[in-house]
Amino acid sequence: MIVDRYLARETTKPFALTALFLVGVFIAYSLTRFLTEANDGLLDGSAILVLTGLKALIALEVLLPIALYIGLIVALGRLHSDREIIGLRASGFSENRILVPVVSMAVAVAILVAAVSLWVRPWAYQSLYALEADAKANAELEDLPPGRFHIHGDAQRMVFIDERDPATDELRGVFVRSGRGDTLEVISSARGQLTAFARDDAHQLALQQALIYKQASGHGGADRDLAGRFDAFEIWTPAVTADPPGYRPKAQPTSALSASTRDEDHAEVQWRWSTPVSTLLLALVAAPLSRTRPRRGRYARVLLAVIIYVLYFNFIGVARSEVEQGDLAHLWWAPGALAMALAIVWPLARRTAP
Repeated sequence: MIVDRYLARETTKPFALTALFLVGVFIAYSLTRFLTEANDGLLDGSAILVLTGLKALIALEVLLPIALYIGLIVALGRLHSDREIIGLRASGFSENRILVPVVSMAVAVAILVAAVSLWVRPWAYQSLYALEADAKANAELEDLPPGRFHIHGDAQRMVFIDERDPATDELRGVFVRSGRGDTLEVISSARGQLTAFARDDAHQLALQQALIYKQASGHGGADRDLAGRFDAFEIWTPAVTADPPGYRPKAQPTSALSASTRDEDHAEVQWRWSTPVSTLLLALVAAPLSRTRPRRGRYARVLLAVIIYVLYFNFIGVARSEVEQGDLAHLWWAPGALAMALAIVWPLARRTAP
């Protein structure tokens, strides 16, 4: 009917705008982080976009509930402030009838959050971990920009390239410092040529006019210094291969976690199921929390709403940690506590309604 459509529209708009704002802020934050890694030569442009998209998908299970929560408080607060709720009651609409479109939207959002948490999020984490492993493997000499020091092989080799011709891959001002055990080797060259994957397992760095200094500990602890000049000198850099991501509960299917006996798996699967429950509970909390006196403004309770949200997710975060450590079997005491508080506050709020 007309009233239902009106209430649905008035509550959907603040929710959608809040969700878009939160997702936009999160994407901007993720882009800033990944652009920093790209500036260090660890990621390329296409990887940045994919990683940012995956991170945004993962964050939806948290961003959508808080967007619904804040959106409902703002929307219902405006209806109370503008006396529209009073007008609807005077027209014969009970409070429960007024909340039907609100609860319907909350159920729809909770179903969406459940889909994200149970299926989309594990897939996104699996893709994210695989892509990060590939990015680390590809962050080798052939992908790194000039003008920076780059460390390879667990800090056993450091390379600096002053200039690099992108067309020919000719290098100028090459400096290489290698260390293994008690041996230190420093190489300086005016020019060089990089051949990526000259062998299947290695890259070739062919240097010209190379100056080499080598220091090694001899017998009895005495140092032996060697120095030389070579018209041509080759360095072979092992090509790094991506290691398969290890076992991580966040990337496991929900069905596999449900059959597991590991405490951290129990915590993860309970967290996934708790997100749609939390979405519904927070939407129900928004109804009594949005009650304001006429002309007090739609944002009168937003600060209190944020405090309640922060406290609740701190509690459920603590419960999740306790389950991961095996101290508790379930994290459901946190949603249960919120449900009990709601059951106590709701009748009081109805009796004191303006």
